[in-house]
Amino acid sequence: MRPPSVLWREGEHATTAQPGSAMISDLNLDRVFAEIAASGGSDSVDRLLRAPLLNSEDVEYRREVFEDLSAPEVRAQLETFSRSMGNIRRHLSALSAVRHPIVRSRLHLDFASAYCRTALSLQRGLDGVALASRGLRSWRAYVNAYVAGAEFEGLTSGCADVLAGLGEIRYSMRIDEHRMVIEEASGATDYAAEVERLFQPFAAGRAAGGPGDIRRSTDVHPVEERVLDELAQLFPLPFRRMMEYSDSCGDFLDPVIERVADEFQFYFSYLQLIDKLSDRGLEFCLPEVTDSFDGIRVEGAYDLALALKSFGEAELPVANDYHLSGDERIVVVTGPNQGGKSTFARMFGQVTYLASLGCPVPARYARTMLADGIWTHFERREQSIDAAGKLEGELTAINETLEHATDRTVIILNESFSSTATVDARHIGEKVLRKISGRKSIALFVTFLDELSGLDGVVSMVAGVGAEPTLRTFKVERKPADGRAYAVALADQFDLSYDAVVRRVAR
Repeated sequence: MRPPSVLWREGEHATTAQPGSAMISDLNLDRVFAEIAASGGSDSVDRLLRAPLLNSEDVEYRREVFEDLSAPEVRAQLETFSRSMGNIRRHLSALSAVRHPIVRSRLHLDFASAYCRTALSLQRGLDGVALASRGLRSWRAYVNAYVAGAEFEGLTSGCADVLAGLGEIRYSMRIDEHRMVIEEASGATDYAAEVERLFQPFAAGRAAGGPGDIRRSTDVHPVEERVLDELAQLFPLPFRRMMEYSDSCGDFLDPVIERVADEFQFYFSYLQLIDKLSDRGLEFCLPEVTDSFDGIRVEGAYDLALALKSFGEAELPVANDYHLSGDERIVVVTGPNQGGKSTFARMFGQVTYLASLGCPVPARYARTMLADGIWTHFERREQSIDAAGKLEGELTAINETLEHATDRTVIILNESFSSTATVDARHIGEKVLRKISGRKSIALFVTFLDELSGLDGVVSMVAGVGAEPTLRTFKVERKPADGRAYAVALADQFDLSYDAVVRRVAR
């Protein structure tokens, strides 16, 4: 039987596409990834966020896991397991720095015992829980078989026997001014039990630790090491058994248990992001994904990076809808500056990309196509080159995109060709859109050129303006262009915008 994975249906490297860094930054996904990876504390989380899938079955595999994790009892069990495994692995990584052999063996034994408790707690916690996903069902079957196996039973009983032997040791310690004497206890009062009893009221109300919680520190004082050396001479048998057993169990972590614990970090890191924004009233949904174009419909979507940036502010990001059906493949977005067009373009790309990871997307409802690549062409204002050189660079980049474009490619153009004359920009824009149409690619083009929205097969969407010309609704609606976008662009170009005129009058 193939070892289970909660991330990969048929192997990690089966079908992944590496996105370009420009696309990640154009869509502000780098900010989203940083937020998610920070909560996961693992480089593997960031790597997985940059590995979109190319097969809808692989996407559905992860989608099923997210659905199972929506049940609080399932998520709680697996989060506890993942957290406990992380705790154990952190302690094990620090073990090599422990110099004293008795201390190192005892810590190793404690970590092994915590691992056994973690695996047993997981097996019992998942027993009888309803699981629908293929990933979690195969994972539970593996855990059941592993816990019932002779190797794990031997580790569990071995740890218990050695710890029981150490627990039978009773000794007394007498400290004079310059001398410490350690002897076998002979009917002396057990002050350790008395101290625990006295301090018990102060522990009331504290949260119980998980199965992998380890209360011992690897930082041991030299005086404590001296005490252990004395005890090992007084009670050689239990200490010798501990040292021998610690050596024999070696690397006790099961590689599959360890790997899957790391895989769960991808889900829980993403779910923490959802928890954070859902508490503010923002919605997420698991999208329907198709391998080829079969209609696209997204409702109540918003820019995830903007939602994170504005976290804590009173107003929530404006949500928008869009859909394509039949022969529709291209959306042209027009409207005034600062009206939310670029935000809409980023949202469009984010929904498409996050769906390809098998993750929930920032929307109320989403049905989208699984892209074989997302190509972005955003205006790079920071480039200090002349207009002719900038246009040449844009055309070269777009030509490369068109050479690779298929009927599963998504292309997002934001204010492209704005460096050239209006007539030339319109002519170039028409040719580019016709080539995209010929390849049946999905495209969104943000532009001030209203004429492009009237081309055959193009869906026109317009960024809204309020009752006053300076007000922006940030709603992008499906309707014919009204001619105002170019007028506003000209007004801005010649310093004749509403704000500019008001400033002049006020002087």
